[in-house]
Amino acid sequence: MGWRTRMSRLVSLTLLATLMAGALAEDVPQVNCEMQSLSGPSWRSGTIGKVSCKCDGGEGRKMSVRRQGTIESTDSYNGTVVHMDANPANEWERRYECLLDGVSQSHVSVRVYALLNVKDFVCRDKVYHLRCTFSRMENDNFENKTLYQLAMGRVKPVDCRKSEDERSRGKMECSVPIDPNSRAPEWRSFRLIMSDTLGNQSTVLRLTQAEMEVLEWPRGKHNMIQAPNQTCLEWNGPIIYPNQTFELNVQFRHSKLPNLSRNLTVLQERAVSVFDRVCFGNPPEGNQLFYVSLRRRLHGSPWSERYPEFELTTNASLPVRPPRFLANGFSHDRAKRELKVYWVPLDELEFNGAEQTYVASTRTQVATTQSRMLAIFKDWDDTQPATVSVWSSNAVGRSLESSQLTVPRLSAIRDRRIYLESYNKTSFRLSWQGPEQLGNFTGYIVYWCTLSSKLHDACDDSSSIETTYAREPVYNFSGMHGVIRMAVAANYSDGLTAGMRWWSGDSEVPEKPKILRYVEGIIALIVLGALAVAVQKLRQMADIRVEVPEMNEEPTVNSLGSVRLFYPANVPPEKFYGPVRRTVTFAEEEPTTWPDIEMEEVPRPQPVPQASPYVTNQYVTMNAIGAPCGDGYIKPPPVR
Repeated sequence: MGWRTRMSRLVSLTLLATLMAGALAEDVPQVNCEMQSLSGPSWRSGTIGKVSCKCDGGEGRKMSVRRQGTIESTDSYNGTVVHMDANPANEWERRYECLLDGVSQSHVSVRVYALLNVKDFVCRDKVYHLRCTFSRMENDNFENKTLYQLAMGRVKPVDCRKSEDERSRGKMECSVPIDPNSRAPEWRSFRLIMSDTLGNQSTVLRLTQAEMEVLEWPRGKHNMIQAPNQTCLEWNGPIIYPNQTFELNVQFRHSKLPNLSRNLTVLQERAVSVFDRVCFGNPPEGNQLFYVSLRRRLHGSPWSERYPEFELTTNASLPVRPPRFLANGFSHDRAKRELKVYWVPLDELEFNGAEQTYVASTRTQVATTQSRMLAIFKDWDDTQPATVSVWSSNAVGRSLESSQLTVPRLSAIRDRRIYLESYNKTSFRLSWQGPEQLGNFTGYIVYWCTLSSKLHDACDDSSSIETTYAREPVYNFSGMHGVIRMAVAANYSDGLTAGMRWWSGDSEVPEKPKILRYVEGIIALIVLGALAVAVQKLRQMADIRVEVPEMNEEPTVNSLGSVRLFYPANVPPEKFYGPVRRTVTFAEEEPTTWPDIEMEEVPRPQPVPQASPYVTNQYVTMNAIGAPCGDGYIKPPPVR
């Protein structure tokens, strides 16, 4: 099928559809819809607006009226529909449309003018006139067609204009003249008039004199007068209404610590003066920077605008308190004759001034302060007790009170001293040797802090010394972060303590005297020699053999001959003497002659133990017939 055939068929179908649509349109009757505003072409906000739509031949069909751009509508099926809008908004053009079966047939437009309904009408007494402000009612499209006027009592109305004050941007401002010499009435009545194309509107407003008297701030720069306990601000400006009591609200905002910020309200009285003046008390924290803002009002009057923030640094004063010593907070170095004392430092706020430091002393000497938590006494006499006092100090002076630490006669309580032994860097365990004196002993106090980067034997100034208690002479520091210093002190209920011992990296356990080491060496040698002799004797005893005859054989009697006889429990003489001679010659005796006896060495048979179920006696009997030493007694041979 060619393209020409396809094009001809498409044109035919288009013509057929057009003819059918025309035929159907001729069958549908034409509908004429008319729409109008029943409330006129101009409406007023706050009223009810009505529009209607009527379609000829619309009976039985769905008719709807709605505001253009919205979904909500009023529907009808009798050919006429009326739509109402309650309190329409201020609009330059408000359009409604009429729909028949969902198809728009007609429309109508109306103009909605603003309603005079003031909510923020305010007047301020400016001595020679009343400055009144309020928000405009109309939108920008009606601005050039709307006029406002304000009249007080029966006085001729004055025109209002757009406010030029930044704080009243977008509002209308009216200036009503008053007589400053006349007594202000308790109430003032105002009539506000609004005129536009649709007509005039007016409303009556009443304000009390207190509601109109707002203590506005002068526009010039203030002069601040700061005393130890209070601060005053002054402006050039006369005060002509004396004996007025007003409330002054002061807001202090601390420069660093929000918890020191505060808000207070004080009562003050105005007097006739050439200066406008306010005063308030200073915060108790000395040498601190605050940002201060103010507002004020007469009794029953609204608050003024907040005065712009200004800086206030409180005057320095004596420190609040002295530092507190740590429990058992001293360490003594006998070799250097030094005593170090430790305390808990003050917060910056507690110093109340600059040049923050500490002063530690006894009745005879003043210590050298090395950090914010440590002081050192040189040439300390450990044979005498002493009381150490410490003060906090600043540029103003010392604190009124001090803290005391009693240091006992250390030479008399050396048996209460502990000795640090070792620190395991893997398990973080510090161990030490407890004191010898256990009377009134209650346990140990363990101390630690972050190591100082400036002093090798001090804590970092930004850290604090932490403490805990321990019962055993060991403590695990696992979980501590960074490089720390560690110390331990033995605690006694009677307060007599030898102080803190700081871990220096080496064991403090004292070595024993040399003479004791010599004695221990001699004793060890004697013990080793005794052990060697005992072992040798035991070995010799282990070589003794005892020959036991067979228990199931009968003993026999052997005559003397060339064969040597062995008897039970007979110990060979070779165990006690040298080798036995093979030939022994005995002297002849008369009248008996004995032949020579030749002794030969016969190998000894090894006894073989035999188990017999019939042996009931576990002991060896030694009563063999004719056996020498048969009574069990081993007799030595005769003297040679």
